[in-house]
Amino acid sequence: MDYQIKKLTDELIFIQWRQTPTVNSEVENQYLKELEQLLTAAPQPVYFLSDLRSGRIVNLRAIRRLGELTQHRNWAGSTAFSKDPITSLLVRSFQSYAQKSPSKNEMQTTPEEALSFLEALKPGLTEGIDWPTVLKIR
Repeated sequence: MDYQIKKLTDELIFIQWRQTPTVNSEVENQYLKELEQLLTAAPQPVYFLSDLRSGRIVNLRAIRRLGELTQHRNWAGSTAFSKDPITSLLVRSFQSYAQKSPSKNEMQTTPEEALSFLEALKPGLTEGIDWPTVLKIR
């Protein structure tokens, strides 16, 4: 599987891309369906943390659909982290599609910056989680 989605708490979902999907694969569509199902089933708004160090969505149509998901009533905010400049460009495209709430959906370069961003959105959100294990910090 190119990605893994893990619910860390009722309010926080961790996404790790293990590789970038190949062109014309159905991986991105499946990913978007899973996210939409999680949002619809959530009893309250949720936040997302995405590890994009090893892979990412590259299809612009899928990036647009992901941006549109930020309008879902249960999308509270998101952050992603990667030092890759191409990933940063793709995340900026995502932010442009998340027009109503771009400040709640930002890109960071390190896991620590991403966690700080989430804490700024909702204090206490990231507490009590074994981050070195979750992130497999190198």
